Amino acid sequence: MGLTEYECPACGGVMNFNAKNQMLSCPYCDTQIKVGDYVAPRQAEQDKDAKADSNEWLSEGTEWKPGETDGMVVYSCQSCGGEIVASENEGSLTCPFCSNNVVVKEKFAGDLRPDYVIPFKKNKQDAMDAYAGYVKGKLLLPKVFFAQNHIDKIRGIYIPYWLYDAKINANYNFHATKVRTWSDSDYNYTETSHFDVVREGNEEFSHVPHDASKEMPDDLMESIEPFSFGEAVPFNSGYLAGFLANRYDVNAKDTQKHILDRMKHTVEEDIKNSVTGYSSVNISSKDQKISSLTHKYALYPVWLLNTSWNGNNYLFAMNGQSGKFVGNLPVDKGKAVLLYILSSLGFTALACLICLIIISF
Repeated sequence: MGLTEYECPACGGVMNFNAKNQMLSCPYCDTQIKVGDYVAPRQAEQDKDAKADSNEWLSEGTEWKPGETDGMVVYSCQSCGGEIVASENEGSLTCPFCSNNVVVKEKFAGDLRPDYVIPFKKNKQDAMDAYAGYVKGKLLLPKVFFAQNHIDKIRGIYIPYWLYDAKINANYNFHATKVRTWSDSDYNYTETSHFDVVREGNEEFSHVPHDASKEMPDDLMESIEPFSFGEAVPFNSGYLAGFLANRYDVNAKDTQKHILDRMKHTVEEDIKNSVTGYSSVNISSKDQKISSLTHKYALYPVWLLNTSWNGNNYLFAMNGQSGKFVGNLPVDKGKAVLLYILSSLGFTALACLICLIIISF
């Protein structure tokens, strides 16, 4: 299995993709190379020798139990000879022994090759700063969450996405009402007028994303949208150097229904918002037709932070392009009870003060 290892051609150090200057950078000799200009110094040797053979590796002197190695692949690092153990879907790795960055070319070849990639623009420190800002001012948050050293793991990872283009033609009929009220000395009057409202139109969608990884929660990935596709570039594995990357393991057809539902909901809301000036508006009938539905495959940048508290795991995500940060936070029940008691006492004291003022008058 062919590997590409991002070694510095000047000093042999490990090169990483630098989110700030958008170039492959060597931290040892400060060599900077454009992603499209990089050529691995030992590519021919890597293609010849870097072959993952998990069956041989598992058959000699290992103590793995049956089933423990399902879905695992072993690669040999060409820099130090160490063995890199990864899941079948991981395509960009780091050697745990020498920190060499490795991209498994077969994971992004043929039908698995992405059409586009949005390079990271936010680095690890940006993710740490975003986390600090996210928890700042949260009164009911457990104290341990304010310490950054409590973060168990932080990873920059390229998440596989399906990107959909489509056009929707829509026809809507609404039942709307206008209500007018008035009164005289004897009666109160209400007049309700009824209207049939028709709306027709079409809406085009471009690059609507849906994550293509079973490991990623769909709601979390949708929460860090939007990504700006205008900054996408044709795929080059050099952008993966120093980051993790997974190939897709969810087929496009399995995400299509959810994407179409999102598009249809958007069309319905846009059309409904065009019916104004009425007291009430209800849909009486509708027809939506999909045309020109196509999809592309892309890798989008995401920072993932994992932490734990009281036996529970908490996952946070940051858009590696825009910096948008999301995640679920726990509530310290002790703080919540204390805040409730203090607020109750404060309300009681305020009520007593008002009573005293009223009595004094």
